[in-house]
Amino acid sequence: MKILGLIVFYAVALFVTGWLLLDVEAMLVSELTANKELDIPENVLLDALEDMRYWNRFSVLFTFLILIIKCFLMALVLYAGLFFANLHQGIRLGSLFRVTAFAEVVLVFAGVVKVWWGAMSEFTYSEFAVFYPLSLLAALGPESVDPLLYYPLQIANLFELMYCFLIVIFLRKELSFSTSQSIKVGLGAYAVSLLFWIVLILFLTLNFT
Repeated sequence: MKILGLIVFYAVALFVTGWLLLDVEAMLVSELTANKELDIPENVLLDALEDMRYWNRFSVLFTFLILIIKCFLMALVLYAGLFFANLHQGIRLGSLFRVTAFAEVVLVFAGVVKVWWGAMSEFTYSEFAVFYPLSLLAALGPESVDPLLYYPLQIANLFELMYCFLIVIFLRKELSFSTSQSIKVGLGAYAVSLLFWIVLILFLTLNFT
């Protein structure tokens, strides 16, 4: 229950930060009205905004569910790493779920930083959507990069490195592993799963754009 409470805290923190600092609705309206090529009728725009306001009521719940699913999938990835390293005996999935939930704090913090950075900058809605703080994409600038590479360059960021570091630390602490075992399982399993995920995203991007 403590872990679920922690994930609830993550979801609420992201929601409150966005609600207090960032007016996504105004950013979207400003971009749509500035783009004369779209020529969206006013009634269609108002209906879309009304739908956005409606679904925003459930954003905390959606964020909570996404975090639960993400932590669970990452726990499965770590278990697979333990299995292939022949270290899975006696390891419960709940222990790995705790590891991923604790490590998730750095990515939640990255989300808070993104919202704060967006509130302090003059981003358009599209610019904010692709922005990720302390990433290669932010360093290079989206305008100088092929859109196909946006996601891989977003993933290449300091927060992701810190996440890997925390995975190793919490694996060592939770399962009483040695540092070398934690690095082997944590970094190995995460690297393989991340590579698979990036390839999948690139494949979907190529096929649906």
